[in-house]
Amino acid sequence: MTRRYASAGAVVATDDLSSPHILLLDQIRKTGERQIVAPKGRLEPGEAPFEAAKREVAEEAGLTDTHYSAYLGQEAYMFTDNDGTPAAKTVDWFLFTTGTTATTPARDEGFVQAHWLEAPAARQAASHPQFQQMLDRALAVITWRAAHPLPFSRTLSRLVNQVAAEGQAAIAGHPDAGVGLCGSAARGDFIEGWSDVDFIAWNLPPTSVAAMTLHEIVGEAAQRHGPRASLHLADNHGGDARRLGPLYDMKMRAVLRRVGLDTAMIAGAAPTPTTSPELTDLAGDLAVLHEFAVTRLATSHRTGSEREDTARRVLSVLSSAGRLLVTRRAPEVGLRLPDVVEALRDRPDSELRLLLRDYDAYRRAGASDIEQAKRLAVRVPGALVATKRVIEQSASR
Repeated sequence: MTRRYASAGAVVATDDLSSPHILLLDQIRKTGERQIVAPKGRLEPGEAPFEAAKREVAEEAGLTDTHYSAYLGQEAYMFTDNDGTPAAKTVDWFLFTTGTTATTPARDEGFVQAHWLEAPAARQAASHPQFQQMLDRALAVITWRAAHPLPFSRTLSRLVNQVAAEGQAAIAGHPDAGVGLCGSAARGDFIEGWSDVDFIAWNLPPTSVAAMTLHEIVGEAAQRHGPRASLHLADNHGGDARRLGPLYDMKMRAVLRRVGLDTAMIAGAAPTPTTSPELTDLAGDLAVLHEFAVTRLATSHRTGSEREDTARRVLSVLSSAGRLLVTRRAPEVGLRLPDVVEALRDRPDSELRLLLRDYDAYRRAGASDIEQAKRLAVRVPGALVATKRVIEQSASR
Protein backbone atom coordinates (compact mmCIF):
# COMPACT_ATOMS: atom_id res chain seq x y z
CA MET A 1 0.00 0.00 0.00
CA THR A 2 1.28 3.46 -0.91
CA ARG A 3 1.41 6.10 1.81
CA ARG A 4 0.23 9.51 0.57
CA TYR A 5 1.31 12.99 1.60
CA ALA A 6 0.10 16.42 0.48
CA SER A 7 1.98 19.69 0.91
CA ALA A 8 1.82 23.25 -0.37
CA GLY A 9 4.34 26.02 -0.78
CA ALA A 10 4.94 29.39 -2.36
CA VAL A 11 7.33 31.30 -4.53
CA VAL A 12 7.32 34.65 -2.72
CA ALA A 13 8.50 37.59 -4.84
CA THR A 14 8.78 41.31 -4.24
CA ASP A 15 6.20 43.21 -6.27
CA ASP A 16 8.76 45.09 -8.38
CA LEU A 17 8.02 43.55 -11.77
CA SER A 18 11.17 44.94 -13.37
CA SER A 19 13.52 43.44 -10.79
CA PRO A 20 11.80 40.90 -8.54
CA HIS A 21 13.62 39.36 -5.60
CA ILE A 22 12.72 35.85 -4.46
CA LEU A 23 12.46 34.67 -0.85
CA LEU A 24 14.51 31.60 0.07
CA LEU A 25 15.18 30.21 3.54
CA ASP A 26 18.41 28.78 4.89
CA GLN A 27 17.45 25.69 6.92
CA ILE A 28 19.49 23.30 9.05
CA ARG A 29 17.61 20.02 9.34
CA LYS A 30 17.66 17.75 12.40
CA THR A 31 20.09 15.51 10.52
CA GLY A 32 22.51 18.43 10.27
CA GLU A 33 21.94 18.78 6.54
CA ARG A 34 21.81 22.38 5.34
CA GLN A 35 19.48 23.38 2.51
CA ILE A 36 18.11 26.47 0.78
CA VAL A 37 14.36 26.15 0.34
CA ALA A 38 11.15 28.03 -0.30
CA PRO A 39 8.41 28.06 2.36
CA LYS A 40 6.33 24.87 2.17
CA GLY A 41 4.89 22.17 4.38
CA ARG A 42 2.24 19.52 4.84
CA LEU A 43 -1.47 20.24 4.72
CA GLU A 44 -3.22 20.06 8.05
CA PRO A 45 -6.42 17.95 8.29
CA GLY A 46 -9.21 19.62 6.31
CA GLU A 47 -6.88 22.29 4.94
CA ALA A 48 -6.78 23.22 1.26
CA PRO A 49 -3.44 23.86 -0.50
CA PHE A 50 -4.06 27.61 -0.84
CA GLU A 51 -4.53 28.15 2.89
CA ALA A 52 -1.64 25.80 3.67
CA ALA A 53 0.73 27.79 1.46
CA LYS A 54 -0.22 31.05 3.21
CA ARG A 55 0.20 29.44 6.62
CA GLU A 56 3.62 28.01 5.78
CA VAL A 57 4.91 31.39 4.57
CA ALA A 58 3.70 32.98 7.80
CA GLU A 59 5.09 30.23 10.05
CA GLU A 60 8.45 29.61 8.40
CA ALA A 61 9.32 33.14 7.28
CA GLY A 62 7.22 35.25 9.66
CA LEU A 63 5.78 36.97 6.58
CA THR A 64 2.04 37.69 6.64
CA ASP A 65 1.82 40.70 4.33
CA THR A 66 1.57 38.70 1.11
CA HIS A 67 -0.84 38.80 -1.81
CA TYR A 68 -2.09 35.92 -3.92
CA SER A 69 -0.86 36.39 -7.50
CA ALA A 70 -0.97 33.05 -9.36
CA TYR A 71 -1.18 29.29 -9.09
CA LEU A 72 1.94 27.56 -10.40
CA GLY A 73 0.76 23.95 -10.45
CA GLN A 74 1.34 20.73 -8.60
CA GLU A 75 4.54 18.78 -8.24
CA ALA A 76 4.05 15.01 -7.78
CA TYR A 77 6.61 12.30 -7.10
CA MET A 78 7.16 8.88 -5.52
CA PHE A 79 9.70 7.97 -2.85
CA THR A 80 10.41 5.40 -0.15
CA ASP A 81 9.54 6.42 3.41
CA ASN A 82 11.93 5.94 6.32
CA ASP A 83 10.35 2.59 7.23
CA GLY A 84 10.57 1.30 3.67
CA THR A 85 6.93 1.96 2.73
CA PRO A 86 6.30 3.29 -0.79
CA ALA A 87 5.02 6.86 -0.63
CA ALA A 88 3.54 9.41 -3.00
CA LYS A 89 3.66 13.15 -2.44
CA THR A 90 2.02 16.15 -4.06
CA VAL A 91 3.08 19.77 -3.54
CA ASP A 92 0.86 22.59 -4.78
CA TRP A 93 2.79 25.80 -5.49
CA PHE A 94 1.51 29.37 -5.53
CA LEU A 95 3.03 32.72 -6.41
CA PHE A 96 2.64 35.31 -3.67
CA THR A 97 3.93 38.86 -3.96
CA THR A 98 4.79 41.31 -1.22
CA GLY A 99 5.85 44.90 -0.68
CA THR A 100 8.08 44.10 2.28
CA THR A 101 11.22 42.06 2.84
CA ALA A 102 10.90 42.07 6.63
CA THR A 103 11.05 38.42 7.72
CA THR A 104 11.45 36.47 10.94
CA PRO A 105 12.63 32.92 10.15
CA ALA A 106 11.30 30.17 12.45
CA ARG A 107 14.47 29.13 14.24
CA ASP A 108 12.66 26.38 16.16
CA GLU A 109 12.13 24.68 12.79
CA GLY A 110 15.75 25.12 11.77
CA PHE A 111 15.32 28.21 9.60
CA VAL A 112 18.33 30.33 10.40
CA GLN A 113 18.28 33.03 7.71
CA ALA A 114 16.08 34.53 5.01
CA HIS A 115 17.51 35.56 1.64
CA TRP A 116 15.94 37.85 -0.97
CA LEU A 117 17.72 36.96 -4.17
CA GLU A 118 17.49 38.13 -7.75
CA ALA A 119 16.01 35.49 -10.04
CA PRO A 120 19.24 33.95 -11.44
CA ALA A 121 20.79 33.74 -7.99
CA ALA A 122 17.63 32.23 -6.52
CA ARG A 123 17.53 29.56 -9.19
CA GLN A 124 21.15 28.68 -8.58
CA ALA A 125 20.84 28.68 -4.79
CA ALA A 126 17.71 26.53 -4.46
CA SER A 127 18.54 23.04 -3.23
CA HIS A 128 15.73 21.19 -5.00
CA PRO A 129 15.52 20.97 -8.83
CA GLN A 130 11.72 20.61 -8.66
CA PHE A 131 11.48 24.06 -7.11
CA GLN A 132 13.52 25.52 -9.94
CA GLN A 133 10.76 24.49 -12.34
CA MET A 134 8.14 26.28 -10.24
CA LEU A 135 10.41 29.32 -9.99
CA ASP A 136 10.70 29.36 -13.78
CA ARG A 137 6.91 29.34 -14.08
CA ALA A 138 6.62 32.21 -11.62
CA LEU A 139 9.22 34.23 -13.50
CA ALA A 140 7.39 33.61 -16.80
CA VAL A 141 4.23 35.10 -15.27
CA ILE A 142 6.16 38.07 -13.88
CA THR A 143 7.96 38.69 -17.19
CA TRP A 144 4.67 38.65 -19.09
CA ARG A 145 3.19 41.23 -16.73
CA ALA A 146 6.33 43.39 -16.75
CA ALA A 147 6.02 44.20 -20.47
CA HIS A 148 3.25 46.83 -20.10
CA PRO A 149 3.63 46.75 -17.05
CA LEU A 150 0.56 45.12 -15.45
CA PRO A 151 0.92 45.07 -11.65
CA PHE A 152 -0.61 42.08 -9.91
CA SER A 153 -4.16 42.84 -8.82
CA ARG A 154 -4.60 43.46 -5.11
CA THR A 155 -8.40 43.35 -5.53
CA LEU A 156 -8.10 39.86 -7.00
CA SER A 157 -6.01 38.78 -4.03
CA ARG A 158 -8.54 40.11 -1.55
CA LEU A 159 -11.42 38.47 -3.41
CA VAL A 160 -9.71 35.08 -3.59
CA ASN A 161 -8.74 35.20 0.08
CA GLN A 162 -12.30 36.00 1.12
CA VAL A 163 -13.88 33.26 -1.01
CA ALA A 164 -11.29 30.72 0.17
CA ALA A 165 -11.84 31.44 3.87
CA GLU A 166 -15.63 31.71 3.76
CA GLY A 167 -15.98 28.91 1.23
CA GLN A 168 -14.12 26.50 3.50
CA ALA A 169 -16.64 27.17 6.26
CA ALA A 170 -19.61 26.89 3.89
CA ILE A 171 -18.74 23.38 2.70
CA ALA A 172 -17.67 22.03 6.10
CA GLY A 173 -20.60 19.60 6.15
CA HIS A 174 -19.62 18.09 2.79
CA PRO A 175 -16.25 16.33 3.27
CA ASP A 176 -15.88 15.41 -0.42
CA ALA A 177 -16.72 18.89 -1.72
CA GLY A 178 -14.16 21.40 -2.90
CA VAL A 179 -13.79 24.83 -4.44
CA GLY A 180 -11.31 25.71 -7.17
CA LEU A 181 -10.03 28.85 -8.85
CA CYS A 182 -9.55 28.67 -12.62
CA GLY A 183 -9.05 30.82 -15.71
CA SER A 184 -6.82 33.88 -15.86
CA ALA A 185 -7.17 34.43 -12.10
CA ALA A 186 -5.37 31.12 -11.57
CA ARG A 187 -2.87 31.39 -14.43
CA GLY A 188 -1.52 34.79 -13.33
CA ASP A 189 -2.64 36.82 -16.36
CA PHE A 190 -5.73 38.39 -14.77
CA ILE A 191 -6.31 41.94 -16.06
CA GLU A 192 -8.29 44.51 -14.10
CA GLY A 193 -11.42 45.60 -15.97
CA TRP A 194 -11.16 42.87 -18.59
CA SER A 195 -10.86 39.46 -16.93
CA ASP A 196 -13.49 37.63 -14.94
CA VAL A 197 -12.77 35.58 -11.82
CA ASP A 198 -14.08 32.02 -12.19
CA PHE A 199 -14.62 29.68 -9.26
CA ILE A 200 -15.84 26.10 -9.53
CA ALA A 201 -17.23 23.71 -6.93
CA TRP A 202 -17.55 19.93 -7.09
CA ASN A 203 -19.21 17.08 -5.16
CA LEU A 204 -21.87 19.46 -3.92
CA PRO A 205 -25.63 19.14 -4.55
CA PRO A 206 -26.70 22.21 -6.57
CA THR A 207 -29.75 22.80 -4.38
CA SER A 208 -27.91 22.36 -1.08
CA VAL A 209 -27.58 25.13 1.47
CA ALA A 210 -23.80 24.95 0.99
CA ALA A 211 -24.10 25.58 -2.76
CA MET A 212 -26.44 28.51 -2.29
CA THR A 213 -24.17 29.91 0.41
CA LEU A 214 -21.17 29.65 -1.93
CA HIS A 215 -23.04 31.61 -4.60
CA GLU A 216 -23.79 34.30 -2.01
CA ILE A 217 -20.16 34.38 -0.85
CA VAL A 218 -18.83 34.85 -4.39
CA GLY A 219 -21.46 37.50 -5.19
CA GLU A 220 -20.78 39.47 -2.03
CA ALA A 221 -17.00 39.26 -2.49
CA ALA A 222 -17.28 40.51 -6.07
CA GLN A 223 -19.48 43.40 -4.97
CA ARG A 224 -17.06 44.31 -2.20
CA HIS A 225 -13.82 44.08 -4.15
CA GLY A 226 -14.85 44.97 -7.71
CA PRO A 227 -13.89 42.23 -10.20
CA ARG A 228 -16.64 40.30 -11.96
CA ALA A 229 -16.81 36.86 -10.38
CA SER A 230 -18.97 33.78 -10.79
CA LEU A 231 -19.30 30.29 -9.33
CA HIS A 232 -19.90 27.21 -11.50
CA LEU A 233 -21.07 23.89 -10.07
CA ALA A 234 -20.08 20.54 -11.55
CA ASP A 235 -22.73 17.84 -11.76
CA ASN A 236 -22.16 14.13 -11.03
CA HIS A 237 -20.82 13.57 -14.55
CA GLY A 238 -18.39 16.49 -14.51
CA GLY A 239 -20.60 18.73 -16.63
CA ASP A 240 -22.12 22.08 -15.71
CA ALA A 241 -24.97 21.64 -13.22
CA ARG A 242 -26.90 24.56 -14.72
CA ARG A 243 -27.68 22.55 -17.88
CA LEU A 244 -26.75 25.47 -20.15
CA GLY A 245 -25.58 23.33 -23.04
CA PRO A 246 -22.56 21.55 -24.52
CA LEU A 247 -20.23 24.57 -24.44
CA TYR A 248 -20.51 24.90 -20.67
CA ASP A 249 -20.26 21.13 -20.12
CA MET A 250 -17.11 21.05 -22.26
CA LYS A 251 -15.52 23.91 -20.33
CA MET A 252 -16.43 22.38 -16.96
CA ARG A 253 -14.88 19.00 -17.82
CA ALA A 254 -11.77 20.73 -19.11
CA VAL A 255 -11.39 22.75 -15.91
CA LEU A 256 -11.84 19.70 -13.67
CA ARG A 257 -9.14 17.84 -15.61
CA ARG A 258 -6.79 20.78 -14.96
CA VAL A 259 -6.94 20.65 -11.14
CA GLY A 260 -3.29 20.55 -10.10
CA LEU A 261 -2.19 21.99 -13.44
CA ASP A 262 -3.79 25.42 -13.66
CA THR A 263 -6.94 25.03 -11.57
CA ALA A 264 -6.10 25.73 -7.94
CA MET A 265 -7.79 24.14 -4.94
CA ILE A 266 -8.66 26.93 -2.52
CA ALA A 267 -11.13 25.12 -0.23
CA GLY A 268 -12.17 21.58 0.61
CA ALA A 269 -11.10 18.30 -0.95
CA ALA A 270 -9.77 17.45 -4.40
CA PRO A 271 -12.25 16.24 -7.03
CA THR A 272 -12.45 12.54 -7.80
CA PRO A 273 -10.33 11.82 -10.89
CA THR A 274 -12.53 11.38 -13.92
CA THR A 275 -12.89 7.87 -15.30
CA SER A 276 -14.68 8.96 -18.45
CA PRO A 277 -12.71 8.66 -21.72
CA GLU A 278 -11.10 11.75 -23.15
CA LEU A 279 -13.34 13.47 -25.66
CA THR A 280 -12.16 12.83 -29.20
CA ASP A 281 -14.59 14.84 -31.34
CA LEU A 282 -12.32 17.84 -31.67
CA ALA A 283 -14.08 19.11 -34.79
CA GLY A 284 -17.41 18.88 -32.99
CA ASP A 285 -16.08 20.85 -30.03
CA LEU A 286 -14.79 23.56 -32.36
CA ALA A 287 -18.21 23.67 -34.03
CA VAL A 288 -19.79 24.37 -30.63
CA LEU A 289 -17.34 27.21 -30.02
CA HIS A 290 -17.97 28.58 -33.52
CA GLU A 291 -21.73 28.58 -33.03
CA PHE A 292 -21.39 30.49 -29.76
CA ALA A 293 -19.09 33.10 -31.36
CA VAL A 294 -21.34 33.63 -34.39
CA THR A 295 -24.46 33.93 -32.24
CA ARG A 296 -22.86 36.47 -29.92
CA LEU A 297 -21.51 38.58 -32.76
CA ALA A 298 -24.93 38.61 -34.47
CA THR A 299 -26.72 39.82 -31.34
CA SER A 300 -27.81 43.45 -31.44
CA HIS A 301 -26.28 45.66 -28.77
CA ARG A 302 -27.77 48.81 -27.33
CA THR A 303 -24.91 49.89 -25.10
CA GLY A 304 -21.14 50.07 -25.22
CA SER A 305 -20.87 47.71 -22.27
CA GLU A 306 -22.85 45.07 -24.19
CA ARG A 307 -20.50 45.37 -27.16
CA GLU A 308 -17.51 45.08 -24.87
CA ASP A 309 -18.99 42.01 -23.19
CA THR A 310 -19.51 40.35 -26.57
CA ALA A 311 -15.90 41.03 -27.58
CA ARG A 312 -14.63 39.59 -24.29
CA ARG A 313 -16.74 36.44 -24.57
CA VAL A 314 -15.93 35.79 -28.22
CA LEU A 315 -12.22 36.22 -27.53
CA SER A 316 -12.63 33.85 -24.59
CA VAL A 317 -13.99 31.30 -27.09
CA LEU A 318 -10.88 31.87 -29.19
CA SER A 319 -8.68 31.13 -26.17
CA SER A 320 -10.73 28.01 -25.41
CA ALA A 321 -10.18 26.74 -28.95
CA GLY A 322 -6.42 27.17 -28.71
CA ARG A 323 -6.28 25.48 -25.33
CA LEU A 324 -8.47 22.65 -26.59
CA LEU A 325 -6.00 21.95 -29.38
CA VAL A 326 -3.06 22.00 -27.00
CA THR A 327 -4.61 19.77 -24.32
CA ARG A 328 -5.51 17.14 -26.90
CA ARG A 329 -1.87 17.02 -27.99
CA ALA A 330 -0.01 17.61 -24.71
CA PRO A 331 -2.26 17.61 -21.60
CA GLU A 332 0.62 18.61 -19.33
CA VAL A 333 1.43 21.88 -21.17
CA GLY A 334 0.60 25.12 -19.39
CA LEU A 335 -2.32 27.04 -20.84
CA ARG A 336 -1.20 30.65 -20.54
CA LEU A 337 -1.68 32.17 -23.99
CA PRO A 338 2.06 32.53 -24.75
CA ASP A 339 2.47 28.81 -24.02
CA VAL A 340 -0.51 27.96 -26.23
CA VAL A 341 0.84 30.05 -29.10
CA GLU A 342 4.23 28.36 -28.83
CA ALA A 343 2.69 24.88 -28.61
CA LEU A 344 0.74 25.51 -31.84
CA ARG A 345 3.80 26.69 -33.76
CA ASP A 346 3.98 23.70 -36.11
CA ARG A 347 0.26 23.33 -36.84
CA PRO A 348 -0.82 23.93 -40.45
CA ASP A 349 -3.86 26.03 -39.42
CA SER A 350 -1.78 29.15 -38.76
CA GLU A 351 -4.76 31.55 -38.84
CA LEU A 352 -5.86 30.51 -35.35
CA ARG A 353 -2.32 30.72 -33.97
CA LEU A 354 -1.75 34.19 -35.43
CA LEU A 355 -5.03 35.43 -33.97
CA LEU A 356 -4.12 33.98 -30.59
CA ARG A 357 -0.76 35.74 -30.80
CA ASP A 358 -2.49 39.05 -31.56
CA TYR A 359 -4.93 38.54 -28.70
CA ASP A 360 -2.10 37.76 -26.30
CA ALA A 361 -0.37 40.99 -27.38
CA TYR A 362 -3.62 42.87 -26.79
CA ARG A 363 -3.94 41.47 -23.28
CA ARG A 364 -0.28 42.05 -22.53
CA ALA A 365 -0.79 45.73 -23.41
CA GLY A 366 -3.57 46.04 -20.84
CA ALA A 367 -6.70 45.14 -22.89
CA SER A 368 -7.88 48.75 -22.79
CA ASP A 369 -8.69 49.47 -26.45
CA ILE A 370 -12.21 48.09 -26.92
CA GLU A 371 -12.23 48.93 -30.64
CA GLN A 372 -9.20 46.72 -31.15
CA ALA A 373 -10.93 43.98 -29.14
CA LYS A 374 -13.92 44.15 -31.46
CA ARG A 375 -11.66 43.94 -34.52
CA LEU A 376 -10.02 40.84 -33.09
CA ALA A 377 -13.39 39.30 -32.18
CA VAL A 378 -14.82 39.49 -35.71
CA ARG A 379 -11.86 37.38 -36.93
CA VAL A 380 -12.68 34.52 -34.56
CA PRO A 381 -15.40 32.66 -36.54
CA GLY A 382 -13.22 32.50 -39.65
CA ALA A 383 -10.23 31.19 -37.69
CA LEU A 384 -12.39 28.51 -36.07
CA VAL A 385 -13.82 27.40 -39.42
CA ALA A 386 -10.34 27.16 -40.93
CA THR A 387 -9.07 25.11 -37.99
CA LYS A 388 -12.08 22.79 -38.08
CA ARG A 389 -11.51 22.23 -41.81
CA VAL A 390 -7.87 21.25 -41.26
CA ILE A 391 -8.87 18.79 -38.55
CA GLU A 392 -11.56 17.19 -40.71
CA GLN A 393 -9.16 16.88 -43.63
CA SER A 394 -6.57 15.23 -41.41
CA ALA A 395 -9.17 12.79 -40.07
CA SER A 396 -10.27 11.77 -43.56
CA ARG A 397 -6.78 10.78 -44.72
